[in-house]
Amino acid sequence: MQNRFSIGEMSRLMNVPVKTLRYYDEIGLFKPVEVNRDTGYRYYSTEQFEQLDIIKYLRLLGVPLAEIAAHFNQLRVESFLQLLQRQQRSIDEKICELEQTRRKFGSRIAELETALSGDGVGIPLIKPYPERRILQLQASIRRGPELEMQVRKLEKLIGGKHSPIFIGKVGFTVSVTNLLRENFQEYNSVFILVEDSLEESSLSVTLPAGDYACLLFRGSHNDSTEPYRQLLSFVDRQGLRLNGEAVERAIVDEFISCDSGRYLTEIQLPVCRRPNL
Repeated sequence: MQNRFSIGEMSRLMNVPVKTLRYYDEIGLFKPVEVNRDTGYRYYSTEQFEQLDIIKYLRLLGVPLAEIAAHFNQLRVESFLQLLQRQQRSIDEKICELEQTRRKFGSRIAELETALSGDGVGIPLIKPYPERRILQLQASIRRGPELEMQVRKLEKLIGGKHSPIFIGKVGFTVSVTNLLRENFQEYNSVFILVEDSLEESSLSVTLPAGDYACLLFRGSHNDSTEPYRQLLSFVDRQGLRLNGEAVERAIVDEFISCDSGRYLTEIQLPVCRRPNL
């Protein structure tokens, strides 16, 4: 039985592209046992089959070629075990990242499904919330161009590399003073809701845990005056009082839908029971 295989035969037998075999030869990872001096043809042997199987196995696991080459230079069980352990840790980190991404998709999908169905829109209710971490920039903000400029300023302070993960998580707060004055057109901060861990920042604060009076309404920030009044009236009827700043966040805006009738914004007012007189 022959024990020399051309690069084409090796490619077909081992299901590895010829181009890949040539590259492995160039970098010294997997070299043929013989090269014809006259033709330059490469030849491989059956003794190399298992080595190529190991390379394919490790590449399937995502192990870098440099680490595979280092293993073959040492051929020690200990180094092979360490190689696998390092790759397992890397995979665990990627799984964690994917799970975080999955959670982001899940929360955003749920919000958009609510926007499409209309369930609960226009109906005030009390919802308990756990403590929520935000990255907040305190500033007096009027609606219009100033609003968007403050959002960009906050993103710049956080770091541009993180900006895309905050799509749909930007919000604003209205002070208790402005709420009582019905001055709903002025915010006192812009914030970004953090769903997973980021570097600690001087901008990092929390929205307190507790009960919030919530209202979803059709419209944008510019349409919030009547919804605020509706929600404040609901709070009063429930025998509650304000317990902090209002939280306002656009869920569907002009960048998601060209139909203004589909815009969806949420207002949350932290509340507590009135003290007994």
